Amino acid sequence: MTLVVAHRGAAAVAPENTMEAYRRAVEMGADAIELDVHLTSDGKLAVIHDETLERTTDLTGSLASMTLKQIRAADAGFRFAAPDGTFPFRGKGFKVPTLEEVLKWLPDGIGLVVEVKARAATAPTIEALRGSPVREAGAVTVISFEEVTIEEARALDPEIQTGYLLVPSQPIEPALIYAVEHGHGAVHPYEGDLGLDPGPILSVASAYGRLLGCYVVNDPERMQQLAAYGLWGFVTDAPDVGRQALGPKPSQPTLS
Repeated sequence: MTLVVAHRGAAAVAPENTMEAYRRAVEMGADAIELDVHLTSDGKLAVIHDETLERTTDLTGSLASMTLKQIRAADAGFRFAAPDGTFPFRGKGFKVPTLEEVLKWLPDGIGLVVEVKARAATAPTIEALRGSPVREAGAVTVISFEEVTIEEARALDPEIQTGYLLVPSQPIEPALIYAVEHGHGAVHPYEGDLGLDPGPILSVASAYGRLLGCYVVNDPERMQQLAAYGLWGFVTDAPDVGRQALGPKPSQPTLS
């Protein structure tokens, strides 16, 4: 069954990569949560997409040069704008989460897709996942655009599922060959690169024995089309739309 993976949580209705966004994604029926990790200057794993604070918070600064305490001083709900132009999450106490915080909260039956944004965060991420319930359930995958990052992840934990993220327009079949040669279970291209008819490339992925996911899909008809062809999963800003499009969720996500 195709998985509905919440992109930085339910990012269409709550500030991305916040605990509120993750909670709402679960309530909306997401099969898994996708999030991003960076390493702070004091060796902690901050869950945030950008390498700087300004796009999503009220502060500025590079994550790699800041301590977790400094990063947690930021208002992670500050920049989120509602459709009516208001900022309903400002001053509500939302902080940049840590990976440890997310792992402690993550409900049973919800998968986790961890995008490592900076190579320095790879080893700490693998260590944080080790022994966690979601890791023990086989419901976590580590992904990156950087080959060296997922190579390191597999070297540190050969049993963990890893996936190769592709930038838009990056050829998919060579990436599948690379994944086979290096033991990565999945390839995740940009949705548009699957083409209007995703059948041929999904058949190629199946022939190579690799899973194929994609990012970002918010149109329900496209979701249904991709699911009909057997896509592993799609990342979406609107997990409620995805759940409605695909029907009831399975009891346990399969990320491998």
